[in-house]
Amino acid sequence: MHHKEHRVDLAAALRWAVRMGWQSGICNHFSLAVDQDGDAPAGVLINPQGYHWSELTASSLLLMNYEGEVIEGDGVVEPTAFFIHMAIHSRVPSAKCVLHAHPPYSTAIMSTEHGRIMNCNQDSLRFHRRIAYDDDFGGAAGDENEGNRIAGALGNKQIMLMAHHGITVTGATTAKALDDFYYLEVAAKVQVLAQSTGQPLKIMDEATADEQSPPIQAEEDQMIGHFASIKRILDKDCLLYTSDAADDSLRV
Repeated sequence: MHHKEHRVDLAAALRWAVRMGWQSGICNHFSLAVDQDGDAPAGVLINPQGYHWSELTASSLLLMNYEGEVIEGDGVVEPTAFFIHMAIHSRVPSAKCVLHAHPPYSTAIMSTEHGRIMNCNQDSLRFHRRIAYDDDFGGAAGDENEGNRIAGALGNKQIMLMAHHGITVTGATTAKALDDFYYLEVAAKVQVLAQSTGQPLKIMDEATADEQSPPIQAEEDQMIGHFASIKRILDKDCLLYTSDAADDSLRV
């Protein structure tokens, strides 16, 4: 995949996050590690500081190296974005795409005592045994130590829920990471709504969750199709692509 395609994918994820209500002002950050592509160097694509995600375009994303220097694009990288994302990209090679935000329902669960995603609905099974929980709030990730602590807390999991903070979802591709992000927030919303009834959650036993979760977690075609449909909607509504594939002004 060329850098331009990666740029379109990450811009689409950012634009979709706005529509889903996952964005917090001009904060939070999505990133995607890319290999060298012809004359384009390897690095990490990331959204620039100071822009609402609805403003961002494929061409406005920044490419930074692993020292945090912007090597393509006009803008700066938020310090917390650098420390969180570069620590994860450096320490977890499988985490090509890293999505960090504070969506309301997942964050609400992590604002409760010993907050956990419980296996109380089908969508929660997508995350059975895949979530790391960071119960040690370290404040804003303003230095390398906190970034490394967060990356260490993720360990070998793909998803991390962070107490008092938000969530970090990683994936081998933007499509997979965004699909997980979407269904994690769906599962969290159902759980919060169920708890709001005042009735106890109906939680599956571990044996049932172990048996039923693998086929749900293996639905890769659904993940790819989900992202393709998102890009079709964005393409129709706000010109996801220009007509000329060689045009540097790819838009979302």
